[in-house]
Amino acid sequence: MNDEMDNFSTELLTPDPQRIVEGLRDTGYEFTTAVADLIDNSIAAGATDIDVRLKMDFAGDVLVMVGDNGQGMDRAGLLNAMRYGSKKRDNASSLGKFGLGLKTASTAFCRKLSVISRPDGSSMPLKASWDLDHIAKKDKWELLLSTPTISEISILEDVASNMSGTLVIWEKVDRLFREYAKPDGPAAKKALKRLEDGLRFHVRMVFQRFLDPNDDRVNTIKIKINNVEASSWDPFVRKEAGAPVAEKSLKVAIGENENPSFSIRAYILPRKEEFSDTDLFKDARLSNDMQGIYVYRENRLIHGPDWLGLYRKEPHLSLCRIELSFDHQLDEAFQVDIKKSRILLDHALHDWLEKFLIGPRREAETRYRKGVQATVTGTAALVHQTSNNAIHGKAGDLVSATVSGVDGNSGDVTITNKNGTTKLKIKILDPDQVGQLHVQTSDSLTDGMLWEPAFIEGNQAVRINTSHQYYHKVYLPNRQSGLTIQGLDSLLWALCVAELGNVNESNKRSFEEMRYEVSRSLRRLVEDLPDPSNQEFEDD
Repeated sequence: MNDEMDNFSTELLTPDPQRIVEGLRDTGYEFTTAVADLIDNSIAAGATDIDVRLKMDFAGDVLVMVGDNGQGMDRAGLLNAMRYGSKKRDNASSLGKFGLGLKTASTAFCRKLSVISRPDGSSMPLKASWDLDHIAKKDKWELLLSTPTISEISILEDVASNMSGTLVIWEKVDRLFREYAKPDGPAAKKALKRLEDGLRFHVRMVFQRFLDPNDDRVNTIKIKINNVEASSWDPFVRKEAGAPVAEKSLKVAIGENENPSFSIRAYILPRKEEFSDTDLFKDARLSNDMQGIYVYRENRLIHGPDWLGLYRKEPHLSLCRIELSFDHQLDEAFQVDIKKSRILLDHALHDWLEKFLIGPRREAETRYRKGVQATVTGTAALVHQTSNNAIHGKAGDLVSATVSGVDGNSGDVTITNKNGTTKLKIKILDPDQVGQLHVQTSDSLTDGMLWEPAFIEGNQAVRINTSHQYYHKVYLPNRQSGLTIQGLDSLLWALCVAELGNVNESNKRSFEEMRYEVSRSLRRLVEDLPDPSNQEFEDD
């Protein structure tokens, strides 16, 4: 073995500076994720106040700054922080993970990154900069060291107040508004405001536990964005939703002695009408986009909301939100990526989560459908008004049966058609509103059928089950199209007229079975169609 080793020689190969720094610009950061990475560093440094500023000058140049009152750095610490692949922090639970975030997150959007820091109030701040244009020109990993400007020191003082602290500055920002011909124009300024609003919500969501003074899992911090303090955003709206409907803590075997655990809690949010406060409902953001699993690493949201590839998002699950929390010991188990913004599940964890979520998802769907059903019941009469009017104009020429008697004790209705008289269990109804003589809805029918024949004030009619999946997935998405609804209603009404005109004592059971089988088949056929969302009803 030693002889083989003696046959080897070594050669030190230094990566090409320009190609490496330019390549690392394309690691896939979004703006909000990149700024969150900088905030991670501030929290890891023990900061209690973090100040984020987004500015655009008269020439359209954008400046992004993140300052904090954390521990700050001396010269050695600053140089290490600026190194690509900086040394690991002493605290393994730090939000920082790979020693790349500061550099890759920043240069994803700017060509010059500067960090100004001081370890205490008596020290002069130090400044170090990576300038990608300088690296390209010199073809060397040359870090620029300089004295901070009076303006930069003043900004650091605003947040650090004569104490230790750090200020990160993005200059030569070239990847935010490339699509605007005039970067200093009104469109770019509006885009910057949208960027600020998006960042503010992202910070509220990602650092929720740190921003909430009532959350004792972490120390409370303050984060300002353009001088406006960010409040915490609780995706689980615990003030209204209360306790989780299901929760579990599971240990993961990753070593001989270590068995760290992760926790998971399932929350079902209230429906709109169940919220006690309008502002709280608006802030809850009940929508298809916000359902799913929220993944927290070291109390910081790193992924979600989505279903981690387990399911697709459906409106009937919009009330379901899941909290999954773990610490740094499970980074490998969850395969945390370099941006700390994505995790992957192995097969065992995938199967375990799928089983855990069966109950919460079923409960969320039940509550959602209850709310949609209440909305449908309140608007169904209006949806079918055009059909009633159209059918009534032709119904006189299509009479196939009439009511000839009603047994008040048994409830049997005797009808007369071309086959004579037959006793049926059939509804004799009054209209819910003027003109409703042929089509009426019900929130349930026997055996879950989609439709059944009836009589309304002596007129041949159809009752339609608004709880049936066909109604939810075919009728409701087309409720604004009077022509489509009229066509659907006319078909079901014609089936009822045909049944009433041909039913007799020997075949009446067959007609019932036919309606049952058709209703069952239609339920299966539409099960993969999307549900209409609550928002669609509100838009109506």
